[in-house]
Amino acid sequence: MMASGPERGALRLGIDLGSKTVKLAVLDEAGRLLHSSYERHLSNVQETLRYTISNAIPHFPDAEMAVAVSGSAGMQLAEILGLPFVQEVIAARAAVRRRIPEADVAIEIGGEDSKILFLSGSEELRMNNTCAGGTGGFIDTIAGMLDVNAEALNVLAHGCKKIYPIASRCAVFAQMDVRPLLNAGASKEDIAGSAFDAVATQCIVGLACGRPIVGRVALLGGPLHFLSALRDRFKAKLGLGDDDVVVPSDGHLFVAEGAALCGGGETTVTLGGLRDRLDDVSLRQGYSLERLDPLFASEEERAEFVQRHSRCTAPRSDLRSASGRVFLGIDSGSEAIKYVLIDEQGRILRSYYKRSAGDVVEAAREMLIDLWRSIPRKHDGTPTVRIAHATVTGYGEALLKRAFALDSGEVETVAHVRAAQELAFDVDFILDIGGQDIKCVWLRGGAISDLVLNEACSSGCGALISGMAWSMNVRMERFLEEAMRAEHPVDLGTRCTVFMTSRVRHAQKEGASVGEIAAGLAYSVVKNAVYKVIRVQDASMLGRRIVVQGGTFANDAVLRAFEKVYGADVCRPDIAAYMGAYGAALIARERAGEDGASTLLDQSRVRRLECVKARKRCEICGNACPLTVVEFADGDAVRRFIVGNRCERPLGEPSAKSLYPELFSSQVQRLFSYGSLSKSKARRGEIGLVRALGMYDLYPFWFTFFTSLGFRVEPSDLAASSRTGRWLESIPSESLCHPAKLMHAHTADLVDRGVRTVFLPYIDAVHKGKRNCPIVAGYPLVLSTNMDCIAGKGVRLISPHLPALLDGGGADGRLAPLLADAFGIPVGEVEQALGAAKRELLRYRVDIAALGDETLRYMGKSGKPAVLLAGRPYHCDPVVNHGIPELIRSFGFAVLTVDSVAHLDGRAARGDGALGGSWEYPEAIVAAARFAAAREDIEFVLLYSFGCGLDAAMVDEIGAIMRERGRTLTALKVDEMVDLAAVRIRIRSMIAARNGLFSGGARQ
Repeated sequence: MMASGPERGALRLGIDLGSKTVKLAVLDEAGRLLHSSYERHLSNVQETLRYTISNAIPHFPDAEMAVAVSGSAGMQLAEILGLPFVQEVIAARAAVRRRIPEADVAIEIGGEDSKILFLSGSEELRMNNTCAGGTGGFIDTIAGMLDVNAEALNVLAHGCKKIYPIASRCAVFAQMDVRPLLNAGASKEDIAGSAFDAVATQCIVGLACGRPIVGRVALLGGPLHFLSALRDRFKAKLGLGDDDVVVPSDGHLFVAEGAALCGGGETTVTLGGLRDRLDDVSLRQGYSLERLDPLFASEEERAEFVQRHSRCTAPRSDLRSASGRVFLGIDSGSEAIKYVLIDEQGRILRSYYKRSAGDVVEAAREMLIDLWRSIPRKHDGTPTVRIAHATVTGYGEALLKRAFALDSGEVETVAHVRAAQELAFDVDFILDIGGQDIKCVWLRGGAISDLVLNEACSSGCGALISGMAWSMNVRMERFLEEAMRAEHPVDLGTRCTVFMTSRVRHAQKEGASVGEIAAGLAYSVVKNAVYKVIRVQDASMLGRRIVVQGGTFANDAVLRAFEKVYGADVCRPDIAAYMGAYGAALIARERAGEDGASTLLDQSRVRRLECVKARKRCEICGNACPLTVVEFADGDAVRRFIVGNRCERPLGEPSAKSLYPELFSSQVQRLFSYGSLSKSKARRGEIGLVRALGMYDLYPFWFTFFTSLGFRVEPSDLAASSRTGRWLESIPSESLCHPAKLMHAHTADLVDRGVRTVFLPYIDAVHKGKRNCPIVAGYPLVLSTNMDCIAGKGVRLISPHLPALLDGGGADGRLAPLLADAFGIPVGEVEQALGAAKRELLRYRVDIAALGDETLRYMGKSGKPAVLLAGRPYHCDPVVNHGIPELIRSFGFAVLTVDSVAHLDGRAARGDGALGGSWEYPEAIVAAARFAAAREDIEFVLLYSFGCGLDAAMVDEIGAIMRERGRTLTALKVDEMVDLAAVRIRIRSMIAARNGLFSGGARQ
């Protein structure tokens, strides 16, 4: 029942309906907590709230309470029940003010949102946007990948010894970072600790946005309340001691308590009356989200679908009657491990599929024990068949090959193509959607003609569907069956998975059924593949004979959604989930010698296998990679596997390929080859230069300019890029590209070293008539606004606005007066220094061009190919390129830079492309692409950044150039975190396309 006007002394009830949990708090007149509840709702908000209220009724059977509702899922329910709603940030602030008034800052993390409340000084309340990165949902995703719950993840994190970089902006990117670590043998403890570190980083960078987090900091919300290791990571990131942190015993209930405190008391209710009211309403209040056609219009249509797809079958035979040689293929994928055993005729004798559950080696051990147990024995105990060769593919290829002494490995793209061609010889397009990746292969005459793989984001892959089913507490089988029967699938769009999650939550609030959501997800996966990855306007452009495969296409709902989007029937083999393993088995058959025997460990050695891990640091190059060395001992031999290396030369192992030219490191060495004036000769003192962004092109110019004027140049430490610290708080937006964020680290390095004058010019362009990237040009303004340490330590930041540096044969005539005014130096002296700077910049570029010429001559004499690894000048920074140049060299390529071929690429002919010929660096990259596309001995690989609209246009234009020449574009998005295992797959796929994979496995 409800009544108006509370009696004196009425209790207060606050309800927080979050994205993951339902919280209830009952306060007395003085604001003391009398009763509370905290329950996960598993997407069933109404039922969980009813359960929570029912449990509270015995404590307050007839008490009238003033009530208010808060939380991301609370507004709709509040409207339906006629209850007041309090925005959760306001509720959190009210609870903090009442319970812990001494707090200067409050950080609250929920299921899919996070907040920072700055309470001292100028009050400011900040909350994350639609993306749920760095929240409880993110933690749940990582826990699920490790096959543990959040509490167990917390225990693991306390055993963390090494922090790996993990993308925290969203759980999808995180999966792309965590899967390779698991497949490479990283410990669960280190991954758990790294995940918590990522959450802290995301919250600080994404919400602080340049405002320092100082004073007493309150840590609130469920994750920070229950996960002590997460609190430890926040303390470490912020440099806080125990006395600086406030952790209330009821911090997980603060939003509910705040709602109770904010409730005005206009409406009172008993708990029993509230439960009755809840029973009388439904959340299904009509549709605001668009609806799609059902996957099947009738049961007859579904029956025809099932019958049609039963025709594409792989040949099979009975292992019990087999004899002679057999061949093993293993696919260690992102979510599961599979094997296929075939005979001489390519018939499948046995197959196996199991989730990796966060431990690839243990999953592989169980798999191989199953294999050995399944092989029949003769009367004398010897096997009836002999494994002649074993080939492994997938993310865990290198690890499993070393651990279990497998005979060979193959890049998964080749394995999948080989399997498709075996079952459909006339295939001309293959679409493989796995747990975390999408592979699209066009074939012409049986050879790979084009290849597209999804970028670093795994949005729209199988992990989206399995993760959503897991979050809704629905078994995968039921989830998919419900999708097949749904009459009104929800249109969830094709955006990032994390944004799509918000649409799923919205659909749930509208009362959408499990099946309607599941069917909508099936449509979204398909549309993401066709329109976002393959990027065709018309699905009919894909090909005439299409084979779809991968674990995701074993799902009939996804298969049917693809057929409806494509508008025609496609071929799905009955072993869609096993195609990688089947292709690997076929390749093993081709590689086995007539009398060969596999080196695969037998059952006893598989059971005895032990692994010991040690940590070392490689000292071969400046990357100084932290390595985890895993030794596998099976009683007969010890094999070593190395995790963390960016190249193939860890721990001093020699490599002939290390002699191939690699111009990224050569260019950096020449770029920063200058020696500063001694302090005694520096008549004008010292000046700091930030070695990031534009300085990777213009350092010779500015170093020479200031040295000529009598300044001692103090460059920031190159190692500053790899450091983390309190400067993270000064980054104004998480969406900034990684190179821009590094400006904060380099600037902080100069300030910490006591440099009192730092030069950061605002440069519109290097050459007159061109345009610079707005981030590169304008970032000095960002630093001066957001880095309090600059003004706090008396640092003078000189940032003159310069229209251009160069005009034809000399310096831009507008420069001298501007710089003279900025430094108070006579114009004539500045003009002389500018002339010297211009000459030195030209000398530097001539030297880089000479390196390019020398490399091309080497290629001509040796017959070795090269990769033109294109990017902006700052991609020469090893921290930005993540050692990818060295990785490419390890595959047998010389590595060229854009600057090394700038004098050869016909740049004067530019200007007719989509970029309009005015953007300085993108146009240089496009010109380099034209140069590479015209040479058969050069492959083109592009490095570019997340979230850059200009880069997106550039990629499209380069893709068109490569297609015109019948070439493929390998584009690698790089950020703070890069999955080098995925990069290896893409490079090896490029090599396969270069070699030309023919039907039957033959190559050109």
